[in-house]
Amino acid sequence: MKNTEDTGGLEHSDVRLPLIKELLALGWSSKQIQWNPEWKVPKNPSEHSRREAGQKYTGFPVDIIIWESEARREDPEAALIIFETKRPSVAEGRTQLENYLSLEYTAKMGFWTNGIDTLAIHRLPSGKFSYHEGAAIPKPTDTFSIAGDVPLQYRDLEESKPHILRAKLDRIFGVISARDTVSTRSDQRLNQLCNLLLIKLASDQAAKRNQNDTLAFQPMAPEEDTAQRIRQEFTNLRTTYPVIFDSNNDNELRFNDHTIHEVVFELASIKLVDVTPETISEAFQVFRSANLKSGEGQYFTPSRVIRSAVEVMDINYEDRIIDPACGTGGFLVESFLSISRKHSNLSLADHQKWARNHIFGVDRDDINVKLARAIMQIIGDGSANIEVGDSLRQHMWPTDYPHLDRTLQDGTYTCVITNPPFGRSLRMSAKDARLSEFTIAKKNKDTYRELEVGLIFLERCYRLLVDNGRLGIILPETYWFSSTYRWLRDWLEGRFALRGMFNIPMEAFQSFCRAKTNFYVFEKLPITNYRERSGRPDAPQPSWFRQNEIVISSASKCGITKDGIDRVIVDT
Repeated sequence: MKNTEDTGGLEHSDVRLPLIKELLALGWSSKQIQWNPEWKVPKNPSEHSRREAGQKYTGFPVDIIIWESEARREDPEAALIIFETKRPSVAEGRTQLENYLSLEYTAKMGFWTNGIDTLAIHRLPSGKFSYHEGAAIPKPTDTFSIAGDVPLQYRDLEESKPHILRAKLDRIFGVISARDTVSTRSDQRLNQLCNLLLIKLASDQAAKRNQNDTLAFQPMAPEEDTAQRIRQEFTNLRTTYPVIFDSNNDNELRFNDHTIHEVVFELASIKLVDVTPETISEAFQVFRSANLKSGEGQYFTPSRVIRSAVEVMDINYEDRIIDPACGTGGFLVESFLSISRKHSNLSLADHQKWARNHIFGVDRDDINVKLARAIMQIIGDGSANIEVGDSLRQHMWPTDYPHLDRTLQDGTYTCVITNPPFGRSLRMSAKDARLSEFTIAKKNKDTYRELEVGLIFLERCYRLLVDNGRLGIILPETYWFSSTYRWLRDWLEGRFALRGMFNIPMEAFQSFCRAKTNFYVFEKLPITNYRERSGRPDAPQPSWFRQNEIVISSASKCGITKDGIDRVIVDT
């Protein structure tokens, strides 16, 4: 090969094509190497956003790019190495590669050559770069996640931008799926990745308290040293928060050393300790496919909807709150934060004591429960009142979930707030409805019918509430406006009074759910005085429900956009 300043045919024939030939000889797959067509790196952050949205964008063409795997070719989150051969000097090559690596922020390495000279640039955990002139052409067996020369401290952590965090987590899941030889089942991988996220959160917390100490969660050389340290940190975390790790699957980290090192490298420089719990929860949803959510009727509730709903419910210090389908705990987290803001004069110990006695949750998914418990612990509530279990099939509690008899005791909560799983295909059998005695599923005095679980949750919430307690629930609009569900109004009569209906635009749930939903606010009516109440249109509102104009004003302060609640209908 010869040195050339020609960026056209000679550069291609004298530098790029021989380089591709050498890469193939070193063991790279031809499907991992892309040069025709040339991959384009977005020219600026706005073009990056356009690419993220699946729109056309303008970019800088790179001479060669290597993808992490054949399966992830042309996946922007799987860029591994960017190659440039156009510039005649090391200095110019370095400037060009630095620019490209800053724009293609998931790529771990850049490599430049003019046919004679070479330069390798590695991205460090700190976000800075290391440089190696005269470097050999990278091989597939090389380590691309390089530990820095100077250990990271809290001051080195960067604020986590949502799109970068999502991209990193998506990349991590790709690495785990493609390379890890220990965890082979998707649920096991998800659980183990959750463990690593919790170690990272705990490391950030400790570093914030002692900002001159080095971070525990950072890559080391060799990879085995990283894995050894992280495994020890996991042991420490299990000792500190035993209630989070209460299953047999949490005795050890079940990733190989390489996977642990890769995850640590990707997350080390991001500050998670000051990220809002909603952001952590939202990022976690990267690992749940839309099919899994729709198949289980689980739809992640956007943080703006959560904040608006909790503010509308006007959580107060005397409330006892439960979410019987809590998912990753969004409503519970926001309820706790709401009380913390309203009573900022109280000590952390006071807030923890309040949470232990006032916030409860149940979910069938043990990984959801683990993350919900962890977030609640990390934001300072000190509680462990989030349980794994089936909130609906009460006849199974004695054998499968004996602890739920205590958590889901009838008539013990002043506020229930939830987004239960729903959908016509997600139903409770007539047999289960009969065994758990759900009256909402009765066709007549002696016969039960199969019914959607979203409606069954209405009765579970009714049972949980004290008289005059309030329910905030997200449900499909069709339950109230379709003739198919005309019978539902008869069941509601005497049990609930509708006090508010808040429109949630379909865009709020993005692609997760196509059903039109609303946030409904109900009051549980005491059976004894319902006829009197229903016969008096001027009956006073219960103490928890504020005046109509204040409710609307409060809702308008909750950051309401197309992603949140944008219309308020209040029953006066």
